[in-house]
Amino acid sequence: MGKKTAATAASKAATSTTSATATTPATGGPSAKITTIGTNPSKSTVSKEVVEKMRAPVEESRAEELAALAQNDTYPKPHNWLLSPRMVELFITGTDEEFPFVVNGEKKKVKIATKYYGDKNIIQKAIVTLASERSLMLIGEPGTAKSWLSEHLSAAISGLSTYLVQGTAGTTEDQIRYSWNYALLVAEGPTPRALVPSPTINAMRTGRLLRFEELTRCPQEIQDCMVSILSEKVIPIPELGSEYLIFGKPGFNVIATANDRDRGVNEMSAALKRRFNFIYIPVIQDKNLEKKIVLQRTGDILTRMGFEIQLPNDVLDLLVTVFQELRTGKSGSGGRFTPISTVMSTSEEISVLIDSAIHAYFFGEKKVGAEHVAMNIVDAIVKDDKENLAKLREYLNIEVGARSSQSATWEKFLNTMKILSRD
Repeated sequence: MGKKTAATAASKAATSTTSATATTPATGGPSAKITTIGTNPSKSTVSKEVVEKMRAPVEESRAEELAALAQNDTYPKPHNWLLSPRMVELFITGTDEEFPFVVNGEKKKVKIATKYYGDKNIIQKAIVTLASERSLMLIGEPGTAKSWLSEHLSAAISGLSTYLVQGTAGTTEDQIRYSWNYALLVAEGPTPRALVPSPTINAMRTGRLLRFEELTRCPQEIQDCMVSILSEKVIPIPELGSEYLIFGKPGFNVIATANDRDRGVNEMSAALKRRFNFIYIPVIQDKNLEKKIVLQRTGDILTRMGFEIQLPNDVLDLLVTVFQELRTGKSGSGGRFTPISTVMSTSEEISVLIDSAIHAYFFGEKKVGAEHVAMNIVDAIVKDDKENLAKLREYLNIEVGARSSQSATWEKFLNTMKILSRD
């Protein structure tokens, strides 16, 4: 069966089963729990400024939390930091305590949401590194919240997370250091007015953090132009004279991220490595913790998009179980199978659940079912490696087949996956 035909058949299966899930718990029993995620547009409290942006920066989407922490901050803080290290940690790890604050003369209270659920020691080490003026490298597998953590640290420390260099194979030295307005350059010659500052220069001039995403995707010779910036905190502009130097203001520092298991990455030079403190961000192993993260992030994104969806807990459990087992090549019951080559990251998991929720919203009864997860997970698993299809079938036969006889949710997932995973 062709892929298009298989998708059509699976869509029909999803349509025929969705109406049943509106009245019948996904497990087939009366005790199935359902969580509502997202927010109906009429009920949303998200500000107009944030809604009008597809992805508002943290300093805007979490503006009330940052304001509350800043107004209640009595701890010592480094030069040009918005919050003290203790409050930065609290912003990242969250608390149920309500913080009073005043905005535009109005008194309010706000709880600090948890942004990172991992080891708190990682957060403290990252904050200490940045306070010591040594640059920070967050390294780990793709999808382990390195960029997420980098963005939130920047917002809490600098009040701004948008001084950003995105590393790619095509990143040039100009994008990291500076370039020129060529019309002014021709008309006036090299002058400060003709200089086009990079995010690096802007961060240095204002004493803020620079985020360098996926540094190891840049060629090594491009990476190494960061060496003098990290060690001397200065950028010379020889075109403007030997005395023209841009110095980093106190508070300037760099947070870089890098993947240690991915295609298209380049080795860092020893000189560049010595300029960073490395912190490894681990893959989440705890199933309940991963469920909590997936649920929160999906809810945040659906709220921003204005969708309100019902998510049965057993469907969420199925999704997290499948990702964790395919990630490791072994099941909770001890079964083993060939692990797939795709990186089954938590961020990919969130993406699958968002797609499943939107699928259910527009083509179902606004309730995510196992069939919606199946329809959106196959391409995430296989991607561009067709060998993953055979590995997926092996997993379906060994693990999912055994569970399908005991759970209507797993049975529905298996039936849809069988249709979609045919050649």
